[in-house]
Amino acid sequence: MAFKSAEDSLRVWIKGRKFSIQGLLGKEIGSDAFVDGSLVIFRLAPQDYHRFHFPVSGIIERIVDIPGCLYTVNPIAVNSKYCNVFTENKRVVSIISTKHFGKVAFIAIGATMVGSITFLKKEGDFVKKGDEFGYFSFGGSTVICVFEKDAIKIDEDLLANSGRSLETLVRVGMSLGVSVKEIAELALPNLQKIVL
Repeated sequence: MAFKSAEDSLRVWIKGRKFSIQGLLGKEIGSDAFVDGSLVIFRLAPQDYHRFHFPVSGIIERIVDIPGCLYTVNPIAVNSKYCNVFTENKRVVSIISTKHFGKVAFIAIGATMVGSITFLKKEGDFVKKGDEFGYFSFGGSTVICVFEKDAIKIDEDLLANSGRSLETLVRVGMSLGVSVKEIAELALPNLQKIVL
């Protein structure tokens, strides 16, 4: 599921009364940069591939473990008015600082039978888009990526399906969208002043 903003996701998909970007990211992560940002939700069923990869290149700034429950992440639970699995379940929030997208929050959320989330990278590591970040043990689980406001143009097919409450099957390497941030010019050294 993909949404231009968290507000769009609340209208269409996440019906839990307690959901917010601040609740999703937890108290240790400043959420101001992400409040009106775009949201992409990857729900993994037990039969799905349970390794997760970086959607962007950059440096891992922080990794914060947030303890919690292990509720199921199926659509019935996500749409429950009694709890919010995304803000109540055990999760790990990673902040990736990127050149093209600004900061990206990558949230790995545990679920029923998935209390173990294993990471292959650590804070301070430079990572490339597509690199393996980690994996869940068996069961259902979810990964959510939150982008800063106006940082990504999500692919229209994903937005259209999500607007109709239809999940879209995506595979590793498929496009989610493109950066809309200005790319800073690299300052190159003045080669005329170099002495050999």
